[in-house]
Amino acid sequence: MIELLNPTPQTVAPGQGVVYSEEISSKCSAERHRAGSAQLTLVKPGRYLVGFSGNVAIPAGGVVGEVSLAIALDGEPITGSVMRATPAAVSEYFNVATQHYIDVPCGCCQTVTVQNTGVAAVQVDNPNLTAVRVCG
Repeated sequence: MIELLNPTPQTVAPGQGVVYSEEISSKCSAERHRAGSAQLTLVKPGRYLVGFSGNVAIPAGGVVGEVSLAIALDGEPITGSVMRATPAAVSEYFNVATQHYIDVPCGCCQTVTVQNTGVAAVQVDNPNLTAVRVCG
């Protein structure tokens, strides 16, 4: 099990990933993360339950409209994991969350990120990404 956090608000450009500065992990080493990176690598075969939660808003100077994030597997957003919010004003925060099962085959690994899938930058505060190896 691993939990990634970032207590500092960040602006994430379209197509880019949410960055995590802190990690809490177990000693089984089924997951890898480098502080300051957006990528979480699942290195042991099995099924993982990956969950994300965080607060999202339109950053200062942005245009009011929908913001969206999604869990991405090897750079491709996973269908069914897209989280959307439509703030009525700049800096109006909404909480978004999702979870998804990810399978890692034998002899391989998977890279997980949470990407901005919208058309404009999004402000992300207190993001939390977890991965729990539930089978394998």
